[in-house]
Amino acid sequence: MQVLILNSPLFKFSNKLYDEDSLPPLGLGYIASVLEENNISVKLIDAIEQRIPLNDLIELVEEIKPKFLAINIFTTNCKLVKELIESIKIDTHIIIGGLSTKQLYKEILGWETENPIDVVTGDGELITIDIVKNQLKEKPLIESGNRRVFKVDGNSKYIVNDISNIPLNRNFFSNEPIFHPLGFIEANIVTSRGCIYNCTFCAAARSLNKEYPIRERTNNSIIKELNEIKKEYPYVDSIRVLDDLFLKTNVTVEKAINVFSNFDFQWRSMAHVMTFNKVDLKTMKSLKKSGCYELFIGIESGSPEILSSIKKTKNIEKIIENLTKVFQAGINMKGYFIYGFPNESLEDMEMTFQLAKKLKEISKLHNTNFRTSVFQYRPYHGTQIYHELESAGKNLNVTQVQPNQELSSLVGRLQFNLHSGNYSNVDSQVLNDYIYRTINLNNGKIFSGLRSKIKKAN
Repeated sequence: MQVLILNSPLFKFSNKLYDEDSLPPLGLGYIASVLEENNISVKLIDAIEQRIPLNDLIELVEEIKPKFLAINIFTTNCKLVKELIESIKIDTHIIIGGLSTKQLYKEILGWETENPIDVVTGDGELITIDIVKNQLKEKPLIESGNRRVFKVDGNSKYIVNDISNIPLNRNFFSNEPIFHPLGFIEANIVTSRGCIYNCTFCAAARSLNKEYPIRERTNNSIIKELNEIKKEYPYVDSIRVLDDLFLKTNVTVEKAINVFSNFDFQWRSMAHVMTFNKVDLKTMKSLKKSGCYELFIGIESGSPEILSSIKKTKNIEKIIENLTKVFQAGINMKGYFIYGFPNESLEDMEMTFQLAKKLKEISKLHNTNFRTSVFQYRPYHGTQIYHELESAGKNLNVTQVQPNQELSSLVGRLQFNLHSGNYSNVDSQVLNDYIYRTINLNNGKIFSGLRSKIKKAN
């Protein structure tokens, strides 16, 4: 085996109570598919989907003995990836990628292993081919012994300028398509790279990624992929768009309508609270008619002060106005909220809870569903808040991420209940209580209020 690609694990040990779904790692799938097209033998293992404990994963890697081991890394699992890399007892060339590598590379360069390590920030498809073939066309940003750091930005020969024609072999995934608990069968696609907004808690913020261009696939390339899905998986009736942000502005709303109106799929995607600012109700209803079943929207907070600090609109009335359009069009919504931002007060949290309640009431008025997904704030490498906290001398234990057992027992969800400290001005019990109460607007059910697949209106 020339290349083994790992979707890195979230947990060190297997948890029999963990039964949550995971999404196929499309980014790794693109890399695997490009390698395959270049006659490089490759295997992809999804440690998250397959619930593989760390020790078993180490044994599996040593059994396969790949010449190259490519793995992604996140703030929340960098300790696990470090332990994995340092524990492997075979000779292999390690390639590490992911958004957090922009900051984590300094730590990765010091990991204790005799194996060579290449850290790649940015697109991985083209550079991985040349790393494997030992035919690199540009020098690394940093080189120290057998450690190298490559920056694949807009000035790199390895940037994928046209993302419309990257191959994707879905056979690399063990969970594609996904059989959703509500009964529909869903395939996943990516149509763009990069985000136009500047949320200070997000590593994809435009202000921190100016060297990495925003790219969008053409309508024809998306339509071609949807036709391929329809042909290969005729039983698939739902599409989830996994872009960081699919519906960005009124322009991308029109694009979605033009693309999905060609099909009978229902579809779901991310949108922004300001996406529908210049979109009229007639267009919103066309969006619904195109198959739009549910939108995922990062609302984050109901406090103008907190919203301003994270560089999102602080106009609560405008947020309500824009999101009401979604409900008026008959589209369901999953709203993301975050509690525990730095210096967040009890009053801030109460405003967030009241906004969530208000949106729930509005959704009921329009016979649609609003469900909440709620998290405790964690500082991520490569984000503006992380840099601000670091500059202020805060003790950032971001590599000491721990499962929040108390919160998990309250809400009955394990995957995202992780914490690396409480940065708010309230104690952890109050913080957990607001998270629980906001989640409980769903009546304790993840898919509360959603119904099985709804056909497009005539």
